[in-house]
Amino acid sequence: MKKIQLFCLPHAGGSAMIFHRWKSSLSPFIDVIPIELKGRGARVGEPFYESFEEAIEDIYPAVSSLIHGPYAIFGHSMGSWMALELYYRLAQSTKQLPEHMMLSGNRAPHIFKDENIHTLPDEEFRETIQNMGGTSDEVFTNKELFSLFAPVLRADFRIVELYRFQPKPFKVQSDITVLTGRSDTRVKSSDLIGWKKYAGSQCDIVKLDGGHFYIQENIQETTRIINEKLQPYVI
Repeated sequence: MKKIQLFCLPHAGGSAMIFHRWKSSLSPFIDVIPIELKGRGARVGEPFYESFEEAIEDIYPAVSSLIHGPYAIFGHSMGSWMALELYYRLAQSTKQLPEHMMLSGNRAPHIFKDENIHTLPDEEFRETIQNMGGTSDEVFTNKELFSLFAPVLRADFRIVELYRFQPKPFKVQSDITVLTGRSDTRVKSSDLIGWKKYAGSQCDIVKLDGGHFYIQENIQETTRIINEKLQPYVI
């Protein structure tokens, strides 16, 4: 059976584990490959990224060394911006480019939003993260557990909030699907349309039931869309 690889990049504070939950719902022709970022999961002992650029330079060899046929990239929230920058990094190195880009739960990166969540005092930081959803309540009620989780989140929010997209001289030639949860209050419709600016090929916007973390709340619909979008590349 012909297969397509699906490299997955997580949200701020997220680990590769969230994508492993998809495996039983994805079609057999999709080989899901979650990318673990520094400072969490299997890489918990490694220092956090100091910048978004450092993150991309770390992710690039991990992905490029595993490409062996048609592939796609899925990035959620922070991961959507990483996916876009990874595409440009792959293009610069003349590597095989992805068939499809799936950019989820985030505004287009040129749309600036002045946030400083990473600098908030501890209690305000905890409340802000809890209100976003996507994290077990146990993490917030257990001080010891949150003390382990908070540094990862702060480090991720720091590189996201300090990141400034630099315009590129060429557009994304892969097909693009922009995904969002219908009740996601962090992403407006105009933020989603902004992604079309990067498209040199087809760019569809898909709204699914759920909030910012619809990828966890609504696994069945999420994986159904992924299966549908990637099937043409293995026929």
